[in-house]
Amino acid sequence: MKLIGSPTSPYVRKVRIFIQEKSIACEFVVDRPSMPGSSVPQFNPLGKVPVLVRDDGRAVYDSSVIVEYLDGVSAGPKLIPESFEDRIEVRRWEALADGMVDATVEIAHDSREPEEKRRSTEWYDKQHSKISRALAVMNRDLGTAQFCHGGRFSLADIAVAYGCGYLDRSQPAHGWRALHPALAQFAERFSARPSFQTTAPPPA
Repeated sequence: MKLIGSPTSPYVRKVRIFIQEKSIACEFVVDRPSMPGSSVPQFNPLGKVPVLVRDDGRAVYDSSVIVEYLDGVSAGPKLIPESFEDRIEVRRWEALADGMVDATVEIAHDSREPEEKRRSTEWYDKQHSKISRALAVMNRDLGTAQFCHGGRFSLADIAVAYGCGYLDRSQPAHGWRALHPALAQFAERFSARPSFQTTAPPPA
């Protein structure tokens, strides 16, 4: 198998962390849809990364579907629980973290536009509100627990930690850690894991 994507994409990083935590043999191919001659549209008609290309040439996308596939075909402890209630709870954490990243990506992309082309102040406020609410719920639901759900490492932990890492990288002046100490400690602890260290994006 091979994973196609950019080392700076937060969604690609989520999958790369998952792959390393599961000890799955998978080639990482650096490619961006914006690159001339990019192969991404060949495998994903939406022209987005990440894309997982299976050994038979068939593609899997997007990140949530990719991790579901990888957890199902690989050996070792499941990072997505099999029981319905636990599975939904882990997926809820993932959706919350991915949604926060979505809003952060939107802000990052728009802020690179010339000032006259940028969105309104109201639009920015709306995105920042999404991020703030997501952080507050994460911090509340985490409490004093070491893991997001079930007392063990799962996709939920990967999602929250990668989301916080991307927020730090994209919005370094956000200051969320002071408001959410439990989440800050969680993010600090997980950022030290080898899978997070080796998938850290290059300096901006």
